[in-house]
Amino acid sequence: MTERLTDEEIDTALAALGGWRRDGDALVKDVPITPDSYGWLSEAVSNEADALGHHPQIQRTEDGIRFRLSTHSAGGVTPRDVELAAHIDQVLAGGARDRG
Repeated sequence: MTERLTDEEIDTALAALGGWRRDGDALVKDVPITPDSYGWLSEAVSNEADALGHHPQIQRTEDGIRFRLSTHSAGGVTPRDVELAAHIDQVLAGGARDRG
């Protein structure tokens, strides 16, 4: 089982992850997008998540999309969540994994 990060470790990770915040036992990022971007963006993030074997909650919001990362088996934020957050940021920056 993956170990939960300490509060200090989470704060350090958040300092390196632009736009992410802590919400209870999860990392959360809200991204404003156009309505027609939701499908391809959620698919691109799902491709990254599949490659890492760790999946976020993806939710459509009034203004865009919300990503919520937590490792339920560990009861909070783990290094896997931080890694996936960094990969989501790569997708948002245009560096999505090729599905082929």
